[in-house]
Amino acid sequence: MSSSSMLTTNGILDLIESEGIKSGRHVKQPTLQITNIRRVPANALTYVYWAILSDGTNSIEVVISTHLSHLVQSGQLEEYTVVKVKTYQYNVTDDNIHIVSISEVEICEDANPEEQIGKPVSILDTLHKKDSVKNDGDHYFNLDEDDEWEYDTDDKEEPLTWSEGDEPSNFCDWTVEVQRIVHEHESDTALKNQGKDNNKYNNKHGGGKRGKENNNSKNEDLCTNSNVKCYHVHKAILSVGPRRSDYFATLFKQSHLSEFATNTSHIQLELSAADSFPALLDYIYTEKMIKFSAKNATALRHLAHYFGMRPLWKQASAFIRGDFSLDTAATYLSEAIVYHDEKLENASIAILAENIEEINRRTLTKLSPSSFERIFASPRLKCRSRKLSDIVLKYCQTQGGSVDMSLLMKCTRSEVMPSVSRKAALPLLKVAVAGEQKAGVDMSNTHNVLRARCVETCVEEWKETLAKPLMALECRDKNISRILGASSLEHRDLPLAIQVELLEKALCAAKVELDDVKAELLFREEQVEEFTKQGKSTGKSFE
Repeated sequence: MSSSSMLTTNGILDLIESEGIKSGRHVKQPTLQITNIRRVPANALTYVYWAILSDGTNSIEVVISTHLSHLVQSGQLEEYTVVKVKTYQYNVTDDNIHIVSISEVEICEDANPEEQIGKPVSILDTLHKKDSVKNDGDHYFNLDEDDEWEYDTDDKEEPLTWSEGDEPSNFCDWTVEVQRIVHEHESDTALKNQGKDNNKYNNKHGGGKRGKENNNSKNEDLCTNSNVKCYHVHKAILSVGPRRSDYFATLFKQSHLSEFATNTSHIQLELSAADSFPALLDYIYTEKMIKFSAKNATALRHLAHYFGMRPLWKQASAFIRGDFSLDTAATYLSEAIVYHDEKLENASIAILAENIEEINRRTLTKLSPSSFERIFASPRLKCRSRKLSDIVLKYCQTQGGSVDMSLLMKCTRSEVMPSVSRKAALPLLKVAVAGEQKAGVDMSNTHNVLRARCVETCVEEWKETLAKPLMALECRDKNISRILGASSLEHRDLPLAIQVELLEKALCAAKVELDDVKAELLFREEQVEEFTKQGKSTGKSFE
């Protein structure tokens, strides 16, 4: 049996022979082949399947009833499947749109061609060609009549665009009110600096037209609030097209919601997301690509997820993967914490912990105390102890007084930092003492804490940390002072008791070192005397 004989001759014509529902034993039930099948969104929540049926000569696109969707999902209905159409409905709308709906089929299990049968063409194209006979305007009208048009055809209509501020742009029919979430620890200065980047959008889209009268006094008050911005948009553009927002597409179908009383959506966003919202609108309204950066990529990915824009979400994710590095990890970490992106958080902590020795001062300033603590608690932390002490000191210097005693103890515990570098010992001792005073505790008699390790290093390196600065300041020769390179006595900023402790232990260390030198000299003198005696006995001189 040939492949072509499997299918009903003129079976597609049987489907569209007359309008109405066709079912029952006496209705023509053509055997046809599925040449293509695809899933199409019926609305924001559900999908339907469309298929192209062929009789080997002609084809037509049909809708598969939703109660048959399980056959597609299970793979029973797929490309090249041969079926007998038992119940179907054919209608033509007032707009001359042909719709065929299939509600009952029988799968021909014996027929499995695994390829398309024949070279079918769309039956609708054939019908249109027949209907278009002498239906061309050129047949009835003189082409020269176009010269009667009085308007300038060179004038181009400006595309619709969104606007910010009190006055909406042309044909805007919806307002999105974005309120920035302000946390207690964020100052007004930070808010002001965060908002500077949006000024470029004000001039571009009509923002900045403030102070003019508005019929809605409430919206005017909101839009003049520094933490609230109003964006005037078009529902059709936000909810339709390849860059549409599924969030707004669903919202605009729920006309019973309270938002429709004022045609306004009220949305609260974190600072970076609120600042990135104009870029999101540009993405929807134009075909331009968004300019991603480490500062806005996480926020834009959050917005894409929030507003149901998967293509933008994928673009942001691809950028983050390509841009992620040690230099950008601190920025991504702070943004990931804001938007609860655990995967990005863990990746940022891991790369910073593994490469902490290479972190520069600029990166350190971007790390919050809690993030700094997580890096030191990470099992991936790789750093030499003395280098780690330099990093802790540098972080404390960049953060001012925001590093408390609890954080300092966690980051300098003995299993992580058993020793302190000479360079960091004295400044870190001052940080530890200041932390103790601020916390109201005294750890002078506690062993194996940061304070004890700093004192130990200062005593071991007493020449550099204590003696050299003293000699430089006491010396009257400025050149010698400059060579010694000491401009102040840091230890004198410490409490008097600690100064005494340092100097006493340094004096003891110096005494021990001096005794060692004396012992070494005495040993060498004894060796010289021994060699001299041996030379005299043999008649040789060692001079």
